[in-house]
Amino acid sequence: MPMRHYLGLAEYQYRKQGQNVPVHYEPERLINGHMLLCGMSGTGKSFQSMRFLASAADGGVEVDVLDVHDELDQIPGAKACTYSQATQYGFNPLELNTNPHTGGVLRQVNYLVGLMKELSKQLGAKQEACLRHLLLDTYAGKGIWVDNPRSWQKQRITAAKYRELTESRQWGELRNYYPTMEDLLSFAKRKLIAITVGGDNPSISALQKLRGEYQKLNKLQGNYAKASGDDELDKLQKQIAGSKEKAAGLYADFIEKQQTGREIDDVMKYDSSEVLTSVIQRIEVFNSAGIFNANPPPFGNARVRVHQIKSLTNEQQVLFVKLRLSAIFEHWKEQGATRSGTELRHVIFLDEGHKFFSKEPDDIVNVIAKEARKFGIGLWCASQSPTAFPEDFMTNVGATVLLGIHSSFWKPAETRMRVTEEQLKFIRSKQTMGIKLQRDGEADPPFRNVIVPNPNFPEGKVAAGYS
Repeated sequence: MPMRHYLGLAEYQYRKQGQNVPVHYEPERLINGHMLLCGMSGTGKSFQSMRFLASAADGGVEVDVLDVHDELDQIPGAKACTYSQATQYGFNPLELNTNPHTGGVLRQVNYLVGLMKELSKQLGAKQEACLRHLLLDTYAGKGIWVDNPRSWQKQRITAAKYRELTESRQWGELRNYYPTMEDLLSFAKRKLIAITVGGDNPSISALQKLRGEYQKLNKLQGNYAKASGDDELDKLQKQIAGSKEKAAGLYADFIEKQQTGREIDDVMKYDSSEVLTSVIQRIEVFNSAGIFNANPPPFGNARVRVHQIKSLTNEQQVLFVKLRLSAIFEHWKEQGATRSGTELRHVIFLDEGHKFFSKEPDDIVNVIAKEARKFGIGLWCASQSPTAFPEDFMTNVGATVLLGIHSSFWKPAETRMRVTEEQLKFIRSKQTMGIKLQRDGEADPPFRNVIVPNPNFPEGKVAAGYS
């Protein structure tokens, strides 16, 4: 049965005509399943959000709630999970979509690098290239290759299984599973040791010595080009000859000690310990709360999942949310478009939704806002500010709900949402809300005020009798 949510009674008909006209939110009759829910603190935003979400669940819709305040876990039938350093629940971001047309190694690497670049000002061009090489080499270490889709299929590993296999040193068995962030960090730290002290590969140490002598030789040749006196030229010529002889010996030593044949490539990719160190530090910061642990939350078969992310930093929240949204979008994209094009299969609820939007058109939140309708995804965003969202989202949302906004937002709300000041004045916290439902075939329907079903005041008591 499609979702049908009772909003309340139409205020105009109730007050002016003495009629009780119920108003419903039916997403399958609107242009899309997206919703914008705005209200300042104390207007009942959390309560109304849970009412909407409960109706979605009753309508058979799958629900994921991204809860930044840890207060939306009272939805009937919902299971909640707190993500923090203490709980260590998380999702492995290195698992792959194995579809050869829409997934693969490069797609996931590009997505992860793009996300971390967006969230980290310290990630410059060198760090970005370094992170990309680390990810590609970590996949390769598990036998997962960019140009071989057959290699993309691996088993999902849990943190407990990972510990079991590493403690028993079953390295061959580990290759049957996707790499984890622990693998990425371990690989990065081994590379750091290798390019600083050579690690357990003597050819790296030999190559580092060769590079040092080569730099010395370049400097001597530069000095020779600028020298003028015969004595100085003669002295530099002897030093250059000695340096060349030493470099030749170091090169021979390097060739003799090569083990993998990839030593030069490795040093070219990871030639700066400072760059590699900064990348490791950024990965550790994002990973510190455990959100990248291969330790999925205990949701079981629950169709309403509340992800409590209050304990995470702002950066971690954004990264977590976008990775979850990407996974949900890819899942339903794989299932294909709905038959009707308007069926609501899955609701993603973003608490304080404005903080997760980006100006980048290919950002996953913007992609879902523009493309997810046909796959049955509804993006519901709650916020205190009605004007903090991108224009594209505000003008392409199926339903807008105003629970009471601060008067300082009235003027911009009038311009951006086409709501009149008169309508805003009559919105009263927990008593009257403004509703705009954008149906197919309607150019720009007006807002209408609806009496909230609330038994704590006379009109609301009447409205509550119709729920």
